[in-house]
Amino acid sequence: MVRERWDVMKVKVGFLGVTHPHSGPHFRTLELLDGVSGIVAWDEDENALGTLKSEDHAKLESTAATFDQIMEREDIPVVVSLAANDRNPDWIIRAARAGKHILTEKPVAASSRDMAPALDAVRSAGVHLGVYYTWRSNPIVNDIRTLIDEGVIGKLISVEGRMVTSQVRFRDPSHWLFKKGISGGGILSWLACHWIDAIRYITRNEVAAVSAMVDTLNGQAIDVEDTAGMIMRLEGGAIATLHAGYLLPISTAGYLSGSYDTYLSFRGLEGNVTWYPTEEDRPVVVESTSGAWKTTPRREFKYVIAETGAYGGQYGQDFVDRFISSATGGDPPSDDGENALRVLRIIEAAYRSSETGRMVSLDQDRSGED
Repeated sequence: MVRERWDVMKVKVGFLGVTHPHSGPHFRTLELLDGVSGIVAWDEDENALGTLKSEDHAKLESTAATFDQIMEREDIPVVVSLAANDRNPDWIIRAARAGKHILTEKPVAASSRDMAPALDAVRSAGVHLGVYYTWRSNPIVNDIRTLIDEGVIGKLISVEGRMVTSQVRFRDPSHWLFKKGISGGGILSWLACHWIDAIRYITRNEVAAVSAMVDTLNGQAIDVEDTAGMIMRLEGGAIATLHAGYLLPISTAGYLSGSYDTYLSFRGLEGNVTWYPTEEDRPVVVESTSGAWKTTPRREFKYVIAETGAYGGQYGQDFVDRFISSATGGDPPSDDGENALRVLRIIEAAYRSSETGRMVSLDQDRSGED
């Protein structure tokens, strides 16, 4: 049977896991999509699931459903998998074998070794796997990518990034995110992964080698890194640096209300593009001596991004909309999870570099494939 396209049909979505730190925003995103007619939620924590069902959610089915029952329902072509990192690959495998298209949280797994079987299952089943690296949908990110593509900064020489947020004490140190056996890592796998992926996406360069130092310095009883510094050699020759940490001393409590200090800058032989995502108007400053830019070599662009209740705002909502449209419309997957796997391997290379005091080549670092 040929599937009808998303624009002429509505679908139901299975929502697996309601206790993940991002479950609330992801659920609201689905509620905002006109093409989602219903949401069937499940979680092993029946109390948390009961709390969700007691709230006012017009699209949430009130009837109980087990994981397996969601897998068996033909009217649910897409599921959102929000397990803890150590268990998420198993959920993805089960969903893929049931023929479901899957949206899931980064970093997808606690290790690349655990992630590989999940990707094998996705590829074998021929289903779509989407990972919430939603910065790829951000219009500012795509404008910066276009500027670099157009040669505004000339040959890329260096990249600087900063992903700094509120200290661990504001984020519940007892949470599984701070337990290495469950999460696999700390600030790099939870937040800095976004900038690692964005640098790859914007520059169209893979990471060839990594040198890093990571440590746990917040004074909290956690066993993952809360502070990290990375140097990455890109395949095109440029050097990228990334500073990340749970470092800000002033913040409200919680994952969705934490303070942030973020920054990205791309420097080339003929110019620079610098972005300040956490400043008002999210300014992008471009300096260039190339072509038409010579008459006005410094320009500043300010943005107003449409806000919604979705994860990431309007561009995050569009990201999920496009994923469901592509999956239910039978389009070829734009990504089978390989991007997320590469980010995870870069993070693991950083950990190995910190442990050994040596630069780690991504060509040589295949610990997740052994």
